Amino acid sequence: MSTSDLNTNITSVAPSFVSPNANFTITLTPDPMPIPTSGGGQTIQNLNTLKIKFPVPANSTFVSASVAGGSNIGSGTPSVAQAGGFITLTVPGPLAAGSTATLPTVSVILKAGASGQNVQTILAGNSYTNPGITFNVKISLFGLTIPTNCFVNPSPVFSTTPIV
Repeated sequence: MSTSDLNTNITSVAPSFVSPNANFTITLTPDPMPIPTSGGGQTIQNLNTLKIKFPVPANSTFVSASVAGGSNIGSGTPSVAQAGGFITLTVPGPLAAGSTATLPTVSVILKAGASGQNVQTILAGNSYTNPGITFNVKISLFGLTIPTNCFVNPSPVFSTTPIV
């Protein structure tokens, strides 16, 4: 097992409050991310099949999600889907080593729950066996593709919206 730091941020925009049972939108925009050229002593060709998972926030119901924008993210078409209580951004890539990729913005429409609660947006995952971020790393050595799992524990809170 090899570990590596790849730091990037996600900027969120959410309403300052929402009424009970009302629909509202949260946007999540990843900062530009430099794609490394090496890791674990190996030369990286690209990253591909990138997935970032967010749990559907407590005290809300998922309505829909969409993606927009992005640059240097390869020829695959990014998508977002909800399944099993998670909203997953998928970027097929490939994200070329040495480039700076700007992942698409994810817009999520949620329906607020009961008054007096908060809706918090966080990143999923808390271990390598329960990752919030997964991707493949294609290395130069025999063109091998290495599956990679990442997590942040504790997860950052991207937004908090009170239901009033």
